Amino acid sequence: MKKLNNKKEKIFELFSQNLAWVKEHPSISFNPDFEKGYVCPLCFDAFFEKDLAHSAPNPLTIEHIPPESLGGKPLVLTCKNCNSKSGHELDAHLLKHLLEEDAHALLPSSKTKATFELNGNKVNGVVEVDDKGEIKFDLQPQRSHPDQSRRFMKDLLPPQTIYNPIFNSDNLFESGVTTAKFRVSLSKYSKERRAEVALLRIAYLKAFSTLGNGFYINPGLYKVREQILNPDKEILPKVFWIHFDFPKELEGINIISLPKELRCYLVIFTLKTQSLARRFAIALPGPTDPGVEVYDYIANNLCVGDGTAFVNGMIEHIPDTDYLRVKKYTFASLYFWGEYTKEDYQPRLPPE
Repeated sequence: MKKLNNKKEKIFELFSQNLAWVKEHPSISFNPDFEKGYVCPLCFDAFFEKDLAHSAPNPLTIEHIPPESLGGKPLVLTCKNCNSKSGHELDAHLLKHLLEEDAHALLPSSKTKATFELNGNKVNGVVEVDDKGEIKFDLQPQRSHPDQSRRFMKDLLPPQTIYNPIFNSDNLFESGVTTAKFRVSLSKYSKERRAEVALLRIAYLKAFSTLGNGFYINPGLYKVREQILNPDKEILPKVFWIHFDFPKELEGINIISLPKELRCYLVIFTLKTQSLARRFAIALPGPTDPGVEVYDYIANNLCVGDGTAFVNGMIEHIPDTDYLRVKKYTFASLYFWGEYTKEDYQPRLPPE
């Protein structure tokens, strides 16, 4: 716990200093103003050192980016309200969704709940694939309907045959069974929309953790934050990502400069389960056109075929460096946007 508190304090100090540099810009002011504070990147409320304590009404909490369960590291802070509202629920559905994809593809080291059906009778259980790829069916009659599970087990192991009717239905003796209809239905509990918004949340916090407070001075991000805080509403179009096999060298923050209709920040990161590492490329609106309309372009032009329509685009990687600790890098996100798109944008605060 002490180590965790020390980490929170270090993150607070780092972003508090970075925020102080942002506030020095002549176009930026806070009303009421404050010193040595931290702005939650989701709700935009101001927090102070006293809010690091767990006893605070709405304390600051550590955010792992990506989620710790998917290989993330503690990089930023969000307030407890935002963490609870948009973090835990979204992260849980994303993890479930990826694990379900692993299991449905029968990847090694995957596991999922399932329903087994034999001749119309059902038994609950688990399908598990070990690290060598061997599949195990774990039938669990004790958590199934008693009558159906009894009939299921009777059909599975009929007393008058030494053969399993599922696999050897032609070798029955006199059981009267001529065919066995066996089906396995793998369970799915995750909400896909929440998993999608979770990816958007990871990308947004990843960009903030890299580029600092100067990054969110961008009107294109208003709707992004609103979507993250209201995951069950369709505030943005459904598609936030680009289906393209980007090289590992582009992991981090990028800017798509061409075509103009696709100009955006592109955050590329890897999520790891026990079975598979997946790379995602999530679009975030830039401070100039097309803004949030970039998602419409992605849906209408890139979500077709195998996604290779992007091969004619131009992407620039923002160099990997420690932008938070150097004052001259305070508005690095806007500097690189201007450099790569040739469109200047001066910092402005969101309207109150």
